[in-house]
Amino acid sequence: MRRPPTVAFIPPSCCGAGYFHRLRQALGGRIDFRPVELPGHGRRFAETPLTCAELAVADVTRQIGGPVDAVYGESLGAYIALTVAAAARQPPYPLLIAASNSPPSVRERIRTEEIRSIDNAVAVLASMGGEIPADVVRDPVLAEQFYPVIRDDLYLSQSFVDLTRSLTTAGDVRVLAGTDDAASFCLDAWADHTTARCEVTALPGGHLLSADAPFAVADAILNLLKEDLDGDSRRTASLDRP
Repeated sequence: MRRPPTVAFIPPSCCGAGYFHRLRQALGGRIDFRPVELPGHGRRFAETPLTCAELAVADVTRQIGGPVDAVYGESLGAYIALTVAAAARQPPYPLLIAASNSPPSVRERIRTEEIRSIDNAVAVLASMGGEIPADVVRDPVLAEQFYPVIRDDLYLSQSFVDLTRSLTTAGDVRVLAGTDDAASFCLDAWADHTTARCEVTALPGGHLLSADAPFAVADAILNLLKEDLDGDSRRTASLDRP
C-alpha cells in the first residue's frame, strides 16, 4: 500500500497545534498530518517562548522529524515553513504552501520597540492581520498572561523577516490567501523566494484562513499535492481516496 503524502503544519502567531483541528478533520486520512507548535503555545504553554528565528527553526525541525512532501505555514508559520523548505539540499524538494502572509522580501520592519503594553502588542498584531479576542485585552488577568506571548511572537516575527528576506527554496511555492485578508499584499513577490515555480490561489476567508474555511483549504492542499507529486512522478493514489 502506498503511503499518503507527509505534510508538516505550522500555525500562526499565538496559536498551538490545536488551531488546525478543523482542517485536520477536513483532510481526513488522506495525508500524514504533522502539526507542530512552538514553546509558549498550545500544550507547550508553560515553556519559555522563543524570540530567535534560528532557535525556532531548530525546534520545529526536531518536531517534524524527517523529510516531508510539503510544508504548510500560515501567517508567521509561512516564514517558518520557508526556512524548513529551504533547508532541503537535494530532491525531491518539499512543496512550500505559504498561507496568509506577505512575502518577507516586501515586509517592512515591525516596530518592536513600541510594544510596551498589551494594547500596543494587539494593535501591531492586528495591523499584520492577527486577531486577539477582545476579552483578552479587557480582562487584567488574561492580559497579564498573554501579553508576553503576543510580544515575544512579534519579536520572533521580526527575527524571521530578517532571516528569510532573501532566502529561497529549490522547491515550488504555492501561496494561499483569503479574499477578505487585507493584511496580505504583493503575494506574487513570493516568487522571490523560490528558484522553481510560484503560484497564488485566492480562497474565501480572512487572515486566519484555516479557521475561516477549513474545507476550502483542505481541498486546495490536496489539489496542490496532486499537482506537485504528479510533476515529480511521486505518490498520488492515496489522494484520490474518498
